[in-house]
Amino acid sequence: MIVSSAFLYERKHFLHSKAKVVAYVLFVIAAIYALYNGFTLQKSQEKTIQEIRQKQAEGFKKVTQWYQQGKKGPEDRPWVNIEQPFWALWNLPTYAIKQPSPLLPLGIGQTEQYAYYKRITNWSTTYDTDMVEELANPERLTAGTIDFSFLVLYLSPLLLIIFIYNIYGLETDLQFDKLLAIQVKSVPRWIAARTLFYFVIIWLTLSIAIWAVAIINNAVSTHIMAINRIWLLTSFYLLGWCLLGFTAIIFSKNSKSIAFTLISGWLIVCVLIPGGVHQWIHIKHPTNYMTDYLDANRKQAYAVYDLSATEKQKMLTALYPFITQTKAYNTNKPPEEIIDNTVSAIINQQNKKAIAKVESGYATKNKAIEASYWYNPVVLLQNTWNGHTGSSFYDFQVFRNEVQQKIDKKILLLVQECWQERKVNESIYQNYRKQLI
Repeated sequence: MIVSSAFLYERKHFLHSKAKVVAYVLFVIAAIYALYNGFTLQKSQEKTIQEIRQKQAEGFKKVTQWYQQGKKGPEDRPWVNIEQPFWALWNLPTYAIKQPSPLLPLGIGQTEQYAYYKRITNWSTTYDTDMVEELANPERLTAGTIDFSFLVLYLSPLLLIIFIYNIYGLETDLQFDKLLAIQVKSVPRWIAARTLFYFVIIWLTLSIAIWAVAIINNAVSTHIMAINRIWLLTSFYLLGWCLLGFTAIIFSKNSKSIAFTLISGWLIVCVLIPGGVHQWIHIKHPTNYMTDYLDANRKQAYAVYDLSATEKQKMLTALYPFITQTKAYNTNKPPEEIIDNTVSAIINQQNKKAIAKVESGYATKNKAIEASYWYNPVVLLQNTWNGHTGSSFYDFQVFRNEVQQKIDKKILLLVQECWQERKVNESIYQNYRKQLI
């Protein structure tokens, strides 16, 4: 009885409070805008991926026609000979692509900081300039884009505070609290019921948005576990703020006290703690300018180029011992053209060692962030949320690993075919395509 009467009372109060209605309308508009941003980013990525696939198919078709027409390459590049493995693989358009999750509109996360596709060449690395930007996560406030997870984690508590700050506080301000204690059997239950009314409003709004995205993107059957987890995160996070609000109302003396307590709680949980941790992490683990990687990619690479053919051949055989079994190896003079065509394998190995140090630095930095989770719940929820929408740092780390695997696979094939002095025809080219695509 208390719940139903409190709901009816609060419904009238809500509809007659212009400030609360306006706040709710603005929140809904912000939610729609955030989802629009997410859908726009998703559609943009899908369009780009489709264009890449089309460009890739056109590249295959063009090279296949060269084989069929007996050509060795484009007429304006007479030095190209696609019968040689080096040029056949060079003209094999190979890409690594991270397909956007259908739940991306619910959380953009790190998507705007990292590449989602990469053209794989003999000289590619996972830290090319088109692959990575410096990670700076905890708050979306500084990133310039409002996404749905930001709305849930940062703005929904503010909306709740606007809704509930004068529950019982107004009665106390007007000195109706004693009269109210006579009219209702339990003041705490009456406060809880009124707070629950606003919880239901915000919870329903967010739930509708979450499931609408899932339905629009046909993700209910394929990503049901992730959807449920996002929905549960939203529910329990909002419930936690309601419990905090209920506690503040019970122990505060008036509306100002309630508002001050709740706003202070929001500033501490959503701004001061994440911001403090963010600054501490950057002081303890400064921005990685990847100097080791740059040294490997420049100085060490130039040093390799300056080596003699014999020295480069020794380095190649150390990486790929099977080279010693090839006819090209067992000649009186090192095959300089083959060595030059496969020297990218040596550079790739040097880059991988340098990249391992960079990744180790990121791992240390991330462990420090994770160590703060027990007192930094907003960042914990933000990173967990991003993990469910396929937009976390670790999702892009997995993508970088996939890129490196494709690089290694292409270079291995290059070394095998060049040292075996394979003469490439259309059939072999199609076989390359099957192995690398």
